[in-house]
Amino acid sequence: MLQLNRKNKYNFWHSPIALIVLFCLLILFIYNIIGLIEKHKETAKKKNLILANIETLRRREDILNKDIEKLKTEEGVEEMIREKYQVVKEGEKMVVIVDENEKVLNQTKDVVVDNSFWGWVRRTFKR
Repeated sequence: MLQLNRKNKYNFWHSPIALIVLFCLLILFIYNIIGLIEKHKETAKKKNLILANIETLRRREDILNKDIEKLKTEEGVEEMIREKYQVVKEGEKMVVIVDENEKVLNQTKDVVVDNSFWGWVRRTFKR
């Protein structure tokens, strides 16, 4: 008699409906795990990108701190002014080398003629 009661309890779990439900749950869990793995990979890529960005910003910060330290000295200020504004001290001479190609390009840019009505008016009354 005890064996018959046990068979009835296990009979439900071995039925096709219960197996189909369990199989559907298994498929659902597998689908969710695959989604989590994809999100983990995407997060890892973003993390590596952000870490690279942080490293670049740290290097830039070091360079800027060195420039600030350099500007605290008189020589550093003089060097930065000479570099940025192309100036010389009294008594010094400056040599400027001009590339011929750039000179030709600048001359051709100045020759642009405005062929509109207002361009004609400007050219007429400018003389």
